[in-house]
Amino acid sequence: MFAPVTSFAGPQPFNDWFAPDTTQRHPLGTKIDAVDPYWGQGAFVYVKSADAILKGSVVMWDESHNAALLPTTALQGFPWGVAMAPMASGTYGWIQVEGRAVYKTNATVAADAIVAIAAAGILGASATGKQLIGVRNRVSATGTKTASALTTNGSYALKTDGYDGFFLGMALSGTGVPASTVVAKLDPDGRTIYMGSAIGTVGDKLATATGTITLTGTYTGYGSGIIANPTTMVAVA
Repeated sequence: MFAPVTSFAGPQPFNDWFAPDTTQRHPLGTKIDAVDPYWGQGAFVYVKSADAILKGSVVMWDESHNAALLPTTALQGFPWGVAMAPMASGTYGWIQVEGRAVYKTNATVAADAIVAIAAAGILGASATGKQLIGVRNRVSATGTKTASALTTNGSYALKTDGYDGFFLGMALSGTGVPASTVVAKLDPDGRTIYMGSAIGTVGDKLATATGTITLTGTYTGYGSGIIANPTTMVAVA
């Protein structure tokens, strides 16, 4: 889990188990550097949502740090970042602007490929004038991460040996894991994954067996790449 490395007392968590809320807890525009043993270095900016933002949405923000889904028009010139958690309009939370990020994609963007804005807040394959600068896709939607997990028949909790590499919305499969299950919630203990049909919908997917399994998480609907204060394409004179 990301932990701050800059001198800032009591920041709200950046991680997937943090829920944005309607209380402003830091000055808007606060930027904090952090590290995670799996994801590495990251930098995060505190914003207020002015849109319905999903986990992994690509967002822009204005001079008041009001964030909205990045539109799909060409030659925008906006800076952008990746939402760390779902944010309803009017809530406050973190946008990742540096490090390895997990973002929404509309198709299987190839690994080691450039990306473009394909729909509001969603990335896709390269398109003229819509390419994004400061990012390169490294993991496609078919990418996977595995862990050893204990299932209990009738339970929505999976006890793993450590869920590093798993994220909210990641598709789950394995013995006893129902079809169409995703990571609905992650416990701060660093080991427990809660199953569900969607992010925040915990408990409507229950294990059908008890035992130790190989749990597979697939990036379905997402990609991952290194970002470094990225921007959208601008016209070249």
